[in-house]
Amino acid sequence: MPVTYSEVAQWKAAPLGAAGDGLKTDVQVLERSRDVVEAQAVPDSWTGIARIVAEARRDGLVASMTTHLEGKTRLQRAMYDAESQVTAIESLVQDVQGQAAAQELTIGSDGTVTDARTPPTFDNRYEADEYRRSRTAQAQAIADDITTILGKAAAADMTIANAIPSGTVQDIDEYGTASPEVAEHWAGLTDAERRAIIEQQIQEMAEEYGIDMPTIEWQPESWESNGSWNESSGTVSLNEGLLDDPRLLHTVAHEMRHARQHEAAEDEGAFHWPWETDPFAEHEEDGITEEQAREWEENFNDYQSTGEPGVTFEDYFEQPVEEDARDGGREYLDGLTTAELERLLEESR
Repeated sequence: MPVTYSEVAQWKAAPLGAAGDGLKTDVQVLERSRDVVEAQAVPDSWTGIARIVAEARRDGLVASMTTHLEGKTRLQRAMYDAESQVTAIESLVQDVQGQAAAQELTIGSDGTVTDARTPPTFDNRYEADEYRRSRTAQAQAIADDITTILGKAAAADMTIANAIPSGTVQDIDEYGTASPEVAEHWAGLTDAERRAIIEQQIQEMAEEYGIDMPTIEWQPESWESNGSWNESSGTVSLNEGLLDDPRLLHTVAHEMRHARQHEAAEDEGAFHWPWETDPFAEHEEDGITEEQAREWEENFNDYQSTGEPGVTFEDYFEQPVEEDARDGGREYLDGLTTAELERLLEESR
């Protein structure tokens, strides 16, 4: 979930720089160790099969160390980049809090701006209206600055998240991450704009998959799920409490992939006259095999839901339809650009 303003206001850049320095030291030590292994792991006196086997093992170890080095180096650079980003955020927070205090405006933990000044007495309603307009404009300017700060915070978060080596954080490996640019752009949108983008995304995916436009149901924040697909009603449900998190776009692609899975399973082996196009052909063109479609159908017929007695999270998580849907959601989120968000918003109008 995105961080709140009160959390961002406490951010400090210095620990990120220290973490970068620590990683830099680790990288230097590991580089020296790799070089020693590469140069000295196989004694010159070894010959024949023993040498061949030893060299193969050495080369494998060196390759593994190099991969680890590359990951640490990427993370080191990300820490330094995030340090610069958070330094800028610290300055912006200081400025906005100073402006708010000077104008007698208070900033809530969630970033909402409230007028704390007791209004004066006015001789007529025109003066009162002008005062209200002026105070509203001042509060809005502070609110806009806070939106900018939260966008930059989202970008800093994703700068680090995108540099974390594969195999370290399961959520990142399975669900993907938005780019820093996409995260910052998403933070600057209104909830209405985010809904419009998502609904356009669903419409375009439905057209691509050859299914009817689904019914879209927005569930309250208290709903115990990110999203779901109901095949019988053709409904995609989404948690509106997650609108501020670009990972909801993974959820959309994930649930629409379930719709595609059902469509492929239904089309696989479906009757058609010899002169008609095989309905499964469009799925094959997109890389879906008949074997996959049959596996999905079997999975849906014995679907494991965590709400059922005796079903573990692993039972649900490792199902073929869920693994495939996560792959689809991850690929969508990882490949998303700000230009695509802008296009979707424009097309929705």
